[in-house]
Amino acid sequence: MMRHERGFTLIEVLVALGIASFALVALMGRLGASADIQRSLSLHALAMDTARNVLAEERLLEILPADEKQGDIQSAGVYLHWRTWSEKTLLDTFVRRNVAVEAGNEPEVILFMYRSK
Repeated sequence: MMRHERGFTLIEVLVALGIASFALVALMGRLGASADIQRSLSLHALAMDTARNVLAEERLLEILPADEKQGDIQSAGVYLHWRTWSEKTLLDTFVRRNVAVEAGNEPEVILFMYRSK
């Protein structure tokens, strides 16, 4: 009488390894995309903080500048370019002050405030 050995055949092991390697490659691709998204969100948050700070500095001025101002700042190892400009409103006593901040290749972040002249 012949005894049957228990265990996996070589074909079954190779198929299981192929499926596992395919799943790992797919997961590694998602991990890279996740890192890109996290970096983009981090730069966006940094640009928002910079825009808020520039608006806060201008809020402290007694008279808002009428012309466009711009500058560069380094924060958290990232170079940011900002610019501010004024726009007329329908009410002559108010002005809209805009600030735009660019961080790397990310889309520009724009914030604004309304203030009396």
